[in-house]
Amino acid sequence: MLLISNHDLKPTPPKERTWKMYNYVLLWHSTAYDVNQWNTGASLIKTTALPHGQLIGATIVSVFMTCFFTILNALSGASYHIGYPALARATFGVRLGYFFVFVRMFVAEIWFGVQTYYGAMCLDVGFRCMFGHKWVNLDNQLPLSADITTRKLVAFFIFWLLQMPFMWCHPKFIKNLFTVKSFITPFATLGIFLFCVIKGKGAGNWDVGLTVVKTQSTGNEWMSVINTIFGTLSPMIINQPDVGRYAKKRKDVIIPQAVGFIPSKIIVLMFGMVSVISIKRAYGEVYWNMWDLLNAILDNEWTAGGRTGVWFVAMSFVLGTAGTNIFANCIPFAADLSGLLPKYFTIIRAQILAGLLCWAIVPWKFLQNATKFITFLGSYSIFVGPLLGYMLADYFIIRRGNIHVPSLYTLDPNGAYHFWKGCNLWALGGWCLSPIIAIPGLYRAYYPTTMTQAATDIYSSGWFYTFLIGFFFHLVGSYISKPKIYPDAHKDTPTTFEYMADFNGFFEEDTPINGVGYPGTVEIVEVDSKESDYDNEKGHGITSVKSVKMFI
Repeated sequence: MLLISNHDLKPTPPKERTWKMYNYVLLWHSTAYDVNQWNTGASLIKTTALPHGQLIGATIVSVFMTCFFTILNALSGASYHIGYPALARATFGVRLGYFFVFVRMFVAEIWFGVQTYYGAMCLDVGFRCMFGHKWVNLDNQLPLSADITTRKLVAFFIFWLLQMPFMWCHPKFIKNLFTVKSFITPFATLGIFLFCVIKGKGAGNWDVGLTVVKTQSTGNEWMSVINTIFGTLSPMIINQPDVGRYAKKRKDVIIPQAVGFIPSKIIVLMFGMVSVISIKRAYGEVYWNMWDLLNAILDNEWTAGGRTGVWFVAMSFVLGTAGTNIFANCIPFAADLSGLLPKYFTIIRAQILAGLLCWAIVPWKFLQNATKFITFLGSYSIFVGPLLGYMLADYFIIRRGNIHVPSLYTLDPNGAYHFWKGCNLWALGGWCLSPIIAIPGLYRAYYPTTMTQAATDIYSSGWFYTFLIGFFFHLVGSYISKPKIYPDAHKDTPTTFEYMADFNGFFEEDTPINGVGYPGTVEIVEVDSKESDYDNEKGHGITSVKSVKMFI
């Protein structure tokens, strides 16, 4: 019995693998220069007791580590041309995989709402530059309990309207937005950084009256910084197969991603930290997020030049936030929903739904201050960490990089990923147990008078603890109950690393899927573009091939 599928859930055919080396460099270069990264760097200044030298060191270590995991998780998608919704079936089973697709989809939608709020707050600053007091003094009709004013809610609505047209764009085409963004947002980021440094005459010795009570050891403070940065980036790490699948060449997801990732992430996090300290010396206040900083500049520099400069920065981040939101949140949500309900949703339809649902997130409720922001980053990462641990252990150690792609789309008990009635119960149990170690610390983060400091120390390293528990639990479970690497008929096939990648994950007798199959069994030919678009929208996913082995 075949699982219901559609064009976007199936392997990406060669003609749609259009992402080249420079696309991956620009992807990370552009997403680094965004509000989220700036806010993370600025928030760490307010929430850590580390000396600035150690804070910088912990930040650099974090970026290198996150880059390493990012590249690792991209390789499976680039090798077999499939996204996370299909790959999750290899680890968790063809039925249980649906649950873990839902888990990621839930996190992606939360972040979609958060990033939409970020963009709206930057747009609010842009409107203040344009309309002055007429915008600032817009009558507030909302109660205090709403945690947002009418003015900011209108900004949220307008940004949402401006962002929605991108929801109609398929991921294989969205790369052009990242190219444009990569040339605009770095200049805006550099501009605001230089202004803060010049205005405050530099960060000095970083001792400008910020007092953070030290409650943890230095080692735990380091782990807290690393955990926070992982919390910021862990959704994008999990999402890697969804962008890796469009790579023209497998090697394009390795060095190019590192080149785009490492320098830009370090620069923006440092810019956020130094700017916070510098502007504190000038204005006497600490502004942990970008829009408060820009509003403070307007309060103190209300001139034609000041308003123009701030407008350029604010609107650049409006564009940048929309791009990051599409890459990091909208595409994963859409890929997951099309995997859960392939009969009804293509990626484009699911992207539209993601845009509509973001209102239900009410992100302004938990982003009111730096402490809440840092707690938010850590709260979900303890559930995402073990998910990544399972996938990396499964792909690189248990299966040694070998995926039998047709088994991802069948309920046949002889398939490689059937486990027990389509469910890998070891994986489910391990994922449920992994976060338990960090939950007391999560509870204490919201109720500081409860629990002990030990709970906070563990929670401060929650991503790593849960990742390692998930990683090793899967290894132990696979040792006790050894999973199939291949279907029964091919159990003697070599298991050298990524042996199946040379064959697109197919055996010679397997029926090609979506124009992808064993080398030599399919030949891509030109199709009428209108017919192809119609088929994709209908979810048929038909690609013309010269082969008697046709479609799943």
